[in-house]
Amino acid sequence: MSVQTAGLHSRVAAAVTAALAGTLGVTVVQAETPVPDTSSWKCEQCPFFQGYAATSEAGVLYADGANASYGRYTGIDHNGAYLDASASGQSRSSSGTYTSYELERLGLPSRDGYVEAGKEGRFGVRLGYDGQPTRLYDTTSTPFQSAGAGQFTLPSNWVTANSTAAMTRLSQSLSPLKIEYNRRTVALFSDFFAGPDWTIYGEFRHQEKSGTGLTGASFLTEAMQLPQPIDFATNSFEAGVSWSGRIASLNLKYSGSWFKDNTDSITWANPYLPVVPGSTEGRLSLQPDNNLQQVSVSGEVRLPIFVATTLTYTASLGRQRQDTAFLPVSTLSGSPTLARGSLDGDVRISHYALALASRPMSKLYVRGTASYDGRDDHTAALSIPYVVTDSFPGGTVVAPRYGQDRLRLDGSADYRLFKWIRVGVAGSYLNVQYAPGQAVTYTEENRSWGHLTVNPLASVSLVFKAGNGRRGASSINTAELPANENPLLRAYNFAPRDQNFFSVKGSWAVTSTLTWALEGSWADDAYRLTGLGLQEGRDRRTSTTLTWVPTEKLNLYADGGYQRLTASQNGASARGATVWQVRDAQYFWTAGIGGQWTLSDRWELGFDYVNATSRGDTGVFVGAPVQGFPENRSALDSVWLNTTYRWTPALKVRLRYGHEKYDTRDWALDNVGPSTVPNLLAFGAQPYRHAVNVIGLTMQYDFGAGSRK
Repeated sequence: MSVQTAGLHSRVAAAVTAALAGTLGVTVVQAETPVPDTSSWKCEQCPFFQGYAATSEAGVLYADGANASYGRYTGIDHNGAYLDASASGQSRSSSGTYTSYELERLGLPSRDGYVEAGKEGRFGVRLGYDGQPTRLYDTTSTPFQSAGAGQFTLPSNWVTANSTAAMTRLSQSLSPLKIEYNRRTVALFSDFFAGPDWTIYGEFRHQEKSGTGLTGASFLTEAMQLPQPIDFATNSFEAGVSWSGRIASLNLKYSGSWFKDNTDSITWANPYLPVVPGSTEGRLSLQPDNNLQQVSVSGEVRLPIFVATTLTYTASLGRQRQDTAFLPVSTLSGSPTLARGSLDGDVRISHYALALASRPMSKLYVRGTASYDGRDDHTAALSIPYVVTDSFPGGTVVAPRYGQDRLRLDGSADYRLFKWIRVGVAGSYLNVQYAPGQAVTYTEENRSWGHLTVNPLASVSLVFKAGNGRRGASSINTAELPANENPLLRAYNFAPRDQNFFSVKGSWAVTSTLTWALEGSWADDAYRLTGLGLQEGRDRRTSTTLTWVPTEKLNLYADGGYQRLTASQNGASARGATVWQVRDAQYFWTAGIGGQWTLSDRWELGFDYVNATSRGDTGVFVGAPVQGFPENRSALDSVWLNTTYRWTPALKVRLRYGHEKYDTRDWALDNVGPSTVPNLLAFGAQPYRHAVNVIGLTMQYDFGAGSRK
């Protein structure tokens, strides 16, 4: 019985007793009602935690068979033991001051966490960290040797040749090279509540990326893969003030971002016989330093019309700058010089949007959005003489402009026709106008769709959606195309397209413990006006999930999915040549089962299994016969077992075991080494493969005994 119910019963009993006493003229002596002791009552839904509570977990994780393929985003990339540790906690006083923290995966490069402190209703400060490792390849090797500052040399006894097979010192010169990098982000956020309606906030974020990536370069038809130094740093700052009233809100914000690449270019020795005398090295520029500064205003107004109407608005103005010094046009002596030493890039960006959500009738909901995005390129025109792959003079080009104006309109309406059926329509319109100097003048896209939601039974829900879209574009401005580019080959976002799509979702609560969900969709894209390039694309997918929760201590699931992607494209080796067609099909299957089972107050078991396979087929048609590429395949089997034993009320022991096997077949990488292709000095990267066993043993301890008031 709740406190409120007990109090009501007491008052009713007292009133009845008094009424009887007055009616019968007797004196009634009431027994004193005992006052309940609430000191040990626990509130499960009260908003404010008080006291201190923390959880720490520490142990060891051992991996056998780990490599870059397995540890791509976790950092578990080699055999051996890893620290497996995490911690979380919070404290809060009756005055409203609080602290909290959460630290995850402390022994891995993917560690992340935060520490927060403040006082409720007054201020807050939060310090966060996020680590993201990326392991691409550990099967790679190269003859290039780093000389620092982005310079790569070849061994002193290197033998240049016109093919990799003739590079007699190649195999002896190879050194292992891991293609990997780490991203680390530190963020400091603070907010201050200046009054009941006002908040001032600010955030500083510093992100670093360091390691080695992969890039490519060529001297005409002779190509090579090169290590790319990754040494980036991005600092961003944001500060603003927000106000929230009864019928409106307002947010004013300034944001800035400054990117710096500590390596502005890479230079490498030419491993081939020079096509042009003196062409013994090449050079590539890397990402230039740049910055963005922007001011914005946003908020909403709740209008006193209809049942409920809200107007949301946003506007922003910004400026992007880039003024990194240009590299010389070529490494060849006597090459032409540039008219300016840097681009002095200057782009102004703007964004304006209004959104209206209204309920003009109890059964009708309408929404609409209008937005404009502008990009105005103020960079001064620049004529650039160029040398083709540091070998042959190619003439002069004018740096293109990239200004554009984008107008987008979105709208939708939903109506509850009956209690068990709801219908809706929606659409969008996008118009992009491109500044002079670009391949097209404009593109225009219309999309519309309708949906139907049906609930024939309380336990059954069905949602149907169908629609189409069409994108049009101006004719190609052939004078603005890069030299020797085919005007029949359009970039994807410029190509006219017809689109049709349909989807259905359903769920059924078969019983109070068993639920079944099913989803399917198909979509077709057709590029009927494109002579060369992508012709069509098709997407077919379906998935299902079955969930069973027979008791509070047991829940089980099973799911599966299938997807088929197909595409075709046309190509030709020269104007007037026979058109060939590539047809590509990719198939994906997934299945999984798992669950959680609480055997007793001490034992808990968890189990998850996933199987995923894929297959890709590519065929080239010239006339009737098909010339098929080797089939690409991938297969994943992953199983995890998790057992938790509660040793004491505060101490848990957790044992985990995982096995994952992943195998891929990729004809573009399989058995391709540094010397396999005569005109490509490759890294020898191999497809992702691993078979890994992981065992983890940790102990978790709960500290403190907080309460909720």
